[in-house]
Amino acid sequence: MSTPPYPDQERTSPLTGDSMTDTLEMSIVDLAQALAEDPSADSGRDETPASASAVDGDGPQGEPAGDTASLFEPTAFTQADALAVSEILDAEAAADETAPAAADAPEATTATATQPLPVLDPVPQYEAEPTTVTVPIVGGTTEAVVLDEPVPGTRDEAALTLTPRRAKVALTVLAVAAFAAGVNEGAIVALTSAIASGLSVSVEAVGLLATAFALTVVITAVPLTLATKRMSRKVALTTALGVWTAGVTVAATSGSIEMLAVGRVITAGAHALFWAMVAPMAASLFAPHLRARSVTGIMMGSAAAGVAGTPVVTTLGTQLGWQVPFYALAALGVGLTIAMAVALPTSRGGSATASVRGDLPDRKAFARVLVVAFLVSVAMSTTWTYVVPFYTEVSGVSMAMVPVLFALGGSLAVAATFAIGNVLGRHAVRTVAVGGAIVGLGWVAFTIGTQWSAIAGQVCLSVGWAVLVAALLNWAMRHAPWRTEIAGGVYTSTANAGSALGPVLGAAVAGTFSTAVLPWVSLALTAVAGVVIATVDRHTLAMLAVPRQVRMARRNLVEVQHRRREWRVQRREFARADREEAVLYRIEAQRRMREPVPREIALERSLHIR
Repeated sequence: MSTPPYPDQERTSPLTGDSMTDTLEMSIVDLAQALAEDPSADSGRDETPASASAVDGDGPQGEPAGDTASLFEPTAFTQADALAVSEILDAEAAADETAPAAADAPEATTATATQPLPVLDPVPQYEAEPTTVTVPIVGGTTEAVVLDEPVPGTRDEAALTLTPRRAKVALTVLAVAAFAAGVNEGAIVALTSAIASGLSVSVEAVGLLATAFALTVVITAVPLTLATKRMSRKVALTTALGVWTAGVTVAATSGSIEMLAVGRVITAGAHALFWAMVAPMAASLFAPHLRARSVTGIMMGSAAAGVAGTPVVTTLGTQLGWQVPFYALAALGVGLTIAMAVALPTSRGGSATASVRGDLPDRKAFARVLVVAFLVSVAMSTTWTYVVPFYTEVSGVSMAMVPVLFALGGSLAVAATFAIGNVLGRHAVRTVAVGGAIVGLGWVAFTIGTQWSAIAGQVCLSVGWAVLVAALLNWAMRHAPWRTEIAGGVYTSTANAGSALGPVLGAAVAGTFSTAVLPWVSLALTAVAGVVIATVDRHTLAMLAVPRQVRMARRNLVEVQHRRREWRVQRREFARADREEAVLYRIEAQRRMREPVPREIALERSLHIR
């Protein structure tokens, strides 16, 4: 009996079940994607592992990218860098190699074709790098935005039909709202002395309002986000800003520390919901490849709060009374609430992929990052919450000079955030160490207790804190053991928990000793964080030295090579089956030709010929 003819057989992959054509097309697509992610060839990629990302290319309506976008171009790698990266990746591949050597045997070997195909663990789909952005506000709650790559074309109709002008207006409204939220967050620090004098309470009691704010953000962020998950982002953001305006109004009209605390708690809850929704809303206004620019615009609005908002609040509170800044914020909140209701689309935005996580997932390493983030947050908020009385009472800085110091610090923090963008991808841990060292120098300068040391401390703390929070977020996302949005939420909650504990510790120290002792406590906590950073092993440092996009491209190429080996083996098996079938057909034909032809068939053939 002969086997069925080969053309009637279905050629499928024994591992995946895909047809030869489909699998070949998948390999070509993966190869093209891997080649496109080569940092030397891809100059239009918009997602970089920097702390603040921007798109390199045309803007939302085709306009050229500005100076902000040029700061986030991929890092250029020299030939020496490429060799070092190749050595590290080859060493990792050799250590993790589990496939049998038969897969790479010559094609002419018949025995190899009959061996079973190697079964490899599925390669995790690291689709693309997440958009990670941090706000360099010294002493405030940590605002870290982490967005996974969206599936292209999944934006709903409301977002797709936006006109370019309306999209820009909506982005501007969101940026101004982020600015207002940042100003309100830092208002307590800027007005500590004024509030204490106006309400006849101690400075330590006013500092505890910062703890109430940070703790409310930690507690309410996740529940409010889940509760509004089915709501339109327009409704959620408009509601959040309306509640925020009500809380600011309560704070402005309060005549006691208790009523002021109620207003701060209300604004903190709305603040948490606002930051959970604003970045996805901004990303949905434009095409997926422009999401980093839109999110960066939002974060720049918040960063402007430290550059201009906090100094203005300090000046107004000192000259006109501490309620005046809150009244101004309440009026701004009313206008922004109406603007959001008009400008924002009724959109749920794009959906993100479900498999994006760190390129070096490790729970122990991620826990180490959380420990460092918690320690430095406690250290910063312990002293910075009471920095105004420290300036005026310990360092001898005049109250008129305090807004200038705030403006100087905010400007330096934003500049430092942009300056380190190109080094985060390869030197995350070292950058964290450098940022921590600069912050430590700031605390040392504060311990001197003079006017010039106060200025030097302000400069060091602003620059060091911006470098530190940006590098910490990048380091955390490299080791994220879950999808990056969940890991980012855990990181933010941990850092904000430290920001909530710091004012309590500072109030206890200042009440027991004096405000002059606070920098020593912060210096000790920063030193402990430095010890945790210094104990990172060399192997982890070497793996982190390989940029995420390089590792992703290498893994994609390995997957493509594996699929090619599979199809080479299958092609040899198919060719052997063809040869065996041809031999069977030839033997069958020869056997039939040797058999005697019956007389009836011979007569019929002869009549047919005639």
